[in-house]
Formats: sequence, C-alpha cells, structure tokens
Amino acid sequence: MKVVICEDEKIFSKQLAGYVNEWAAKKGVLVDIFKYTTAEKFLYEWQDGEDYDIIFLDIIMGYIDGMELAKKIRETNTDIPIVFVTNIREYAVEGYTVSATRYLMKPIKREDCFACLDKVNQTDRIKKYFLFKDPEKTFRIPHGDIIYIEKSAHNANIVTGKGKYEIRKTTAQLLEELNDDLFAQCHKSYIINIRHMSSISTTFAFMTNGAEIPIAKNMAKEINARFYNHNVDRVR
Repeated sequence: MKVVICEDEKIFSKQLAGYVNEWAAKKGVLVDIFKYTTAEKFLYEWQDGEDYDIIFLDIIMGYIDGMELAKKIRETNTDIPIVFVTNIREYAVEGYTVSATRYLMKPIKREDCFACLDKVNQTDRIKKYFLFKDPEKTFRIPHGDIIYIEKSAHNANIVTGKGKYEIRKTTAQLLEELNDDLFAQCHKSYIINIRHMSSISTTFAFMTNGAEIPIAKNMAKEINARFYNHNVDRVR
C-alpha cells in the first residue's frame, strides 16, 4: 500500500507515519510512506505518474492549501481516497465537493487513523477502463478520467481532463459498454460521470472541469439522487 502524508507540521507528520507503520505491522501489510510538506512538491511528483492508495492531507498549508490541492487531484483522479487532517471542523461541508473519505481532527487518534486504513485495505479499487479503436490505434481510458460524453449526430466526444476523443457510437452502446452505475444519461446529448460532478441545480450538472451540462427535466430527480447517494457513500 502506498500512503501519502502531506503535512507541514512535523509532529503530526511523524505521528501519522507512526500510526501507519503500527497498523501495517498488525495487519501484515507492506506499506510505503511518502511524506510531503507542501502541496507544490506533492503535485510535481504525483503528476509524474505515482499511483497512491490513500492521501492524508493537511488543510492549512502554504501557498496551495489542502482543499485546493484536493480539488486539483479530483480534476484528473476521482478514485484516490483523501483523508483531511485538520483542527477546523468547518471545512467538513466543503469536503463534499472533493469526495473526502473522512476528516481526522488534531490531535489525531490512533483508532481513527486505523479505521481509514482498514477501509482502504478492504476496498476493491480495481480500475475500470473504456476500450475503443480508431483506424490507427486502440485507446484504454480509465473510467475515472472520463468527465462527460457529448453526443453529436452519429459521433460522440469523450471529454477527459487530458483531452477529447471522438468515436462513432450511440448513447445506448456507450452506456452498455461502460457498464458502470456512476455514468448516467442526463440529457439526450450527454452522459455524465457522477464522480466528476461538483454540484447540481435543477437544470445543470456542474462538472470538475468547469463544464455546465444540461439536465433534462424528466431526468433531474434521478441525477440528483445519484449525485447525493454517491457523495454520502464516499464519506461514511
């Protein structure tokens, strides 16, 4: 298990690392701990392709705070569990926008840290991928990278945080091949990834890349319920 501790206070960073090692010894789990004192350093190394299993993230840090860092992470990755470490309870509400797994209040309790690690260790985090071909190559896109799909005539544009892919498929074909409850048709021209919804109104889904996707009137109730249920599940 790869564990990130992004914390600028040495006493709490050391405490968390000690709890993680203690938990690993009891469970017989091999862990690698990566410590960062700034969000900037973490972002630099994470963008180089490091794949982590859980991130313990202090909220009050330097130039980029923990909440802003979490939002940057969620722009391209919706799967990594993020656990905020803070002494300010008021941040809990804002945490819903980045699907925080849990909040640990300082001073950190051993049993709370262990509970977070247990949850990650028991979770099936096998990634799902969407496969498709064009005349030259085959593409393999993680479901978590897809923000939404826009239909136009006979084609569909798959929008990710890194770019767009155009394919020729119907909405029914796309939903069948995705086979993922976190994708939903919200309009005759759009399929959205619930993982990438930051908020919702009666007529629009607001996505993590800033897109405002229209919601058909007859689909609004279902989309709202799926968005709510997904976020409640993420913080239990």
